[in-house]
Amino acid sequence: MLDMDIINAAMVRSRTNPEAAAEGRASNALNAKKTELGQEDFLTLMVTQLKNQDPFKPLDPSQYVGQLAQFSSVSGLSSMNKSLTSLTASLRGNQVLDGAALIGRTVIAPGKDIYLSAGADGERIGPQGLINVPAGTSALQLMVRDASGVLVKTQALEPRPGAHAFAWDGSTDSGAAAPVGAYTIEVVARVGGDNVSLKTSVAARVSSVALDPNTGALMLDTDSLGEIAMSDIERVL
Repeated sequence: MLDMDIINAAMVRSRTNPEAAAEGRASNALNAKKTELGQEDFLTLMVTQLKNQDPFKPLDPSQYVGQLAQFSSVSGLSSMNKSLTSLTASLRGNQVLDGAALIGRTVIAPGKDIYLSAGADGERIGPQGLINVPAGTSALQLMVRDASGVLVKTQALEPRPGAHAFAWDGSTDSGAAAPVGAYTIEVVARVGGDNVSLKTSVAARVSSVALDPNTGALMLDTDSLGEIAMSDIERVL
């Protein structure tokens, strides 16, 4: 590192000269505005050190080499950090642009919350979903509950093993059209005499995209599932 004792001694000698003291105050005011040690500042300090070193006890040249190496390393890391910051900002911008292509599209993601809407003619537009039916399933039922938790529909599904899509027609058990609004679903399989609640994935329409300020992950705002991560998307319809 720079020999601060030599630099301080040079500053003390400069105070005996009024003009040098004035220049020193001006220099200090300028340096107070700086937050980083630039290359010119570093070279100025090194030249000052050379001028004010004891001629009978000169500093080891290897010390200067070490100082230059340290400064070069710090300067290189600073430049690398700035480049990485710029690259990260660019990648985030590209990520948002890529995600914007999903606005207005329907995606499939894990969840049980759905939204029943109505078409122009008042016909109910039942949401779609996806389940993975285990082998040995003898019966399969879709159960739909309203926002209060009341069961409004029990619908039998075909118990074929494997991944299958399902849909609710928007009707209640009485055959009437269910009110437009939010609902929850559950699919129960009868496997070996036991009732098993299956993991469900539902369709949702993307309305906007944004980046999570904490993780930087791309988030999708949907009509029924709320905000979900891009990594949770299973299918795009």
